[in-house]
Amino acid sequence: MRHQVAAGEIMRELSPINIRQEQNYAAFFLTLACNLHCPYCINLYSADKKPGYANKKSMTPKEWITAADRLVLRGDLPLTLQGGEPTLYKGFYDIVNEVKESIKMDLLTNMSFDVDEFIKKVPVWRFRRDAPYAAIRASYHPGQHDIEGLIGKTMKLQDAGFRIGIYSVLHPGQEKKEHILKVQEKCIKLGIDFRTKEFLGEWNGALYGTYKYEGSVGGKAIGTCECKTTEIIVGPSGDVYRCHADLYSGRDPIGHILDEDFTEADTGLFKECRYYGKCNPCDVKVKTNRFQIFGHTSVEIKNIKGDKVG
Repeated sequence: MRHQVAAGEIMRELSPINIRQEQNYAAFFLTLACNLHCPYCINLYSADKKPGYANKKSMTPKEWITAADRLVLRGDLPLTLQGGEPTLYKGFYDIVNEVKESIKMDLLTNMSFDVDEFIKKVPVWRFRRDAPYAAIRASYHPGQHDIEGLIGKTMKLQDAGFRIGIYSVLHPGQEKKEHILKVQEKCIKLGIDFRTKEFLGEWNGALYGTYKYEGSVGGKAIGTCECKTTEIIVGPSGDVYRCHADLYSGRDPIGHILDEDFTEADTGLFKECRYYGKCNPCDVKVKTNRFQIFGHTSVEIKNIKGDKVG
């Protein structure tokens, strides 16, 4: 049953959510709004360019804080704030400052925020932990924002004590690819951690990406399967989803993060899916886990059915 306590009240009776050892990621998508307009945005993949979350009511800052305080996270697992662009959420700084201190956070951002304001309002310890990658990961999108400005912001945050890195999708277009590699070289010389990520999805009629399950992405037909996740994915409305494809399409939530009876067990069960072949690349790509060990996928899929899938 959905928890009905008003946002302004103290919600103490909600039971803790103990993250299981096999869970690799916990993410709060504060908003899916973004001030960039990348044509290859993964948020819109297989969502017909019109995400199904658009008409859902977003949680209040108090509700996000209550939800985060339910989590019992291991030392190697942070709560990742992302979107969209999470700093566009009006209560971003309230969440960062008011969530219980035992929660360490990561931030995925395009760095469109005011860096001076961020440094003033955000305690360094919130985004600082022992990990093989930066807690603040800034995305660089060629043609969408100025690289010199991004580098300047990154160095200012580094000087303030934050651990930050820049990431960019290695676009298959030769000109963009060469540009990104030149920027990477420049950043490394400046002492900035700059990493590239594999391009996912279709471009010029070809499918790019390394996927564990054949026919899961860009399939010619939709099949069925059973699927479970290694992640806790919470959308802007507080709905918890099995995968990114369900999140971006706004379909079939497995519960709500403020449900009185929602527990970690709800995310660890195989559930039937009717959309095999239309998976989001993020869910089925072979990637590194939180320890930067390659070979991980976000979901586990079995009992795939559908002769025309693939």
